[in-house]
Amino acid sequence: MRGRGGSIYLVRPDWDGDYENMDQAVVEEYEWARHHLRVAPELWRLAGQDQRAADIKAIIRCVYERDRCWMTSDEIERLLQLLDGLEEALVGTVVDEHWMLRPEQLPKLRARTKHLDLDDKRGELALDAVAEGISDVRSLRAILRDARDRGLLLSLD
Repeated sequence: MRGRGGSIYLVRPDWDGDYENMDQAVVEEYEWARHHLRVAPELWRLAGQDQRAADIKAIIRCVYERDRCWMTSDEIERLLQLLDGLEEALVGTVVDEHWMLRPEQLPKLRARTKHLDLDDKRGELALDAVAEGISDVRSLRAILRDARDRGLLLSLD
């Protein structure tokens, strides 16, 4: 499973880290969910909360600096705290109450973002990019809560 594009795994905390038996340790796999970890800090930056964005990135960087890229229960809890209030922070500052962008915002946002799908080829659908990002963050929250509630670790391997 190692190296699959962007998956997040919930693993048993007693796993020894041997990739030969990773299939036995993995409880859940969320394909492409690593993208959600990139979207969250980008949304906080757009909302003017650079410190929250930096704190999320610091947790992720710390996880990747380990031999085993596992997020501990404390890091899972901290990340959940850092995600609190994101939707509210975006409404009125970046999006309207329906999480929609205005067309005139697109050029500036394209220059400030890498992970939201603001491609001009999407036409009016690009106005939904922040709403899609919020959906990604909500999915990430669900994954983190699932790990926390089941006593599992989150692996980015």
